[in-house]
Amino acid sequence: MKKKLLFAAIALTAMASCTEDSFVGEQSQQEANASEGAISFNLNTSAVTRASGATAATALSNQFVVYGEKSETADGAAATAGNLVFKNYLVKWTDNSAYTTTSNTKNWEYVGISATSEENTYISPNSGTEAQTIKYWDYSATNYVFTAVSALPADIQNGRVKIIKTENASSTASNQVYNKGYIIELNKTGSSAPYTYASFDKLFFSDRQVIAQGTGADRTATNAYGGNVTLTFRNALSQVRVGIYETIPGYAISDIHFFVTSNTEAKVDEVDAFGAICPNIKSSTYTEALKVTYEPSGTVENHPIVTPVTKADNSVAVSSATDLILGTNTSLVTTSAPLGTTTTAPTWDTSGGTFTPVFPQAGNTTNLKLKCNYTLYNSVSGETIDVTGATAEIPAQYLKWKPNYKYTYLFKISDNTNGQTGTGSPAGLYPITFDAVEIVAEDGQAEYITTVSEPSITTFGVKDDKYSVGQAEYAPGTDIYATIMDGSSVKDFTLGTDVNVYLVTTSDATNYPITEASVAEALAEIASGTKKITYVLKNSDGTTSFTAAPAEVTTVPGEDGVDITGTHALKLTGAVATTTTTAYAIEYIKTAATYHTAGSTFTLASEEAFNTEVSTNGKIYTNAEGTTELTWSTYNASEESKAATYYRRTAVNNVGTYAYKVIHVQ
Repeated sequence: MKKKLLFAAIALTAMASCTEDSFVGEQSQQEANASEGAISFNLNTSAVTRASGATAATALSNQFVVYGEKSETADGAAATAGNLVFKNYLVKWTDNSAYTTTSNTKNWEYVGISATSEENTYISPNSGTEAQTIKYWDYSATNYVFTAVSALPADIQNGRVKIIKTENASSTASNQVYNKGYIIELNKTGSSAPYTYASFDKLFFSDRQVIAQGTGADRTATNAYGGNVTLTFRNALSQVRVGIYETIPGYAISDIHFFVTSNTEAKVDEVDAFGAICPNIKSSTYTEALKVTYEPSGTVENHPIVTPVTKADNSVAVSSATDLILGTNTSLVTTSAPLGTTTTAPTWDTSGGTFTPVFPQAGNTTNLKLKCNYTLYNSVSGETIDVTGATAEIPAQYLKWKPNYKYTYLFKISDNTNGQTGTGSPAGLYPITFDAVEIVAEDGQAEYITTVSEPSITTFGVKDDKYSVGQAEYAPGTDIYATIMDGSSVKDFTLGTDVNVYLVTTSDATNYPITEASVAEALAEIASGTKKITYVLKNSDGTTSFTAAPAEVTTVPGEDGVDITGTHALKLTGAVATTTTTAYAIEYIKTAATYHTAGSTFTLASEEAFNTEVSTNGKIYTNAEGTTELTWSTYNASEESKAATYYRRTAVNNVGTYAYKVIHVQ
């Protein structure tokens, strides 16, 4: 049985779409001197609220649990009892309490805090019956390492959250310290439904904070040795929303029906709302556990990795018992509200485009799937066209959600479709074109623009080490990466053989706009005469259209710190701006078309005459199959070349299977 992905019970009220804010106040020299020698704590939350002081502490329910040790070696072997400093101490906020004790400089206190018997049970290991005492910096220690967890106190008190510190070392010595994290058991309370579940909006994990010996020359600096310890917390959940819009000239889209295909392709069910299958998502009713480890330095500095796991064996990631539906907007199946027509004003799956909280899935390996029927409607003529069986598939590589990030996927229906427009009609004529936009809640915005069908193309842009925030598609100078999905697999293509890059030009952008469908038609044109849309091959262009020639690569960078590796991708380096009448286009040839051709000879005295002949009467080919284009240099190589027989296409024998992606750089 399918489940709607609502998560009303875990709506994140603390998260906002904003850049990272620090809640570290001004620290004077007097403040620094007052805390000489004692270890004290400060708060820095990541991209959850714009606040400071008490408001920031409220996001963490005014408390956190800290674990800290000193002189940790690269393989974690030095974590002995003698080096354990904070054994899951409770640290609590009290307004206007700074400098009332030696251990409190920022209103956060840990000395004398008494845990309840329930807290002693559900925070393990913790202080037990031992009193939490003041801790001092040991200047002989090579470093200090701190991690922390914050949960709603009532959730800990009532056993809905159990915090277990782990020493789960891997077999790789250099990675052992990063596997030392937490298991957070999530337990429902009550004997019958409705159960009480943990408040996931109040569940935060800190970054792994390492403070090395020798960094304390300025003790007032953030996280200097001997100074105040500032911990950065991140919410445990990811957030996702989806939207859909259309750009079909002369038509509106109405009466959409979505069909959910399971990830095993076992069955297809019609749903009464926007619906797409998402992998490995758990709802608020999930009662197993979360495993927290840390990313090694050099990726994202010591950020927490949160993975849903089973309690019985916390090394095993959970998988969905059923495929869950992402999307809840029932208005999409009616004609009362036409679809949005731009990326800035799409029709959202939730009211106002609010985000749905979901568990992160950094280890995801399953694609997202979509299938729908819809009707094209012309308001002037009253014409309707029914399109059935349009499908979409987002690569698993772009669904590796991380804690405290927001992801938005925008689906664009253009004048391309891979659905059928009549019983028995050809399928897979053109793909639906989707814009899949991932918006992260921290330093930047990652925009995925995806043509999705079988096959499909996903493009992704990076400029000046940041994503092209605010651009409709891409900004000039952007490095653009393209990943090709053939069915449910990433395609290992060869540039110049089954993938090509073109610069496309239209002579009339109003009546003959550059779209995926018009590019497909232009590239397949045989008839001679004046062409409204023309194109130039750019596979080797490293000067006029790109700052380096297009290349095949195996790594796509990720704003959230997870580079997509092992994926065959096309890189367009430093894309030069296009205009209202030009655009770039990527072509993927799954099965090449075959043609009927006619042979003849040509007498062309100059390159200008050659170009005029091609633009007027169509391309010239060196082979009878009509697949190898003749260039001026080949034609002009010798008198024998000029006297040879060349060929023009006269008709299509087999249309083949192609996918196209139009790219605007502005």
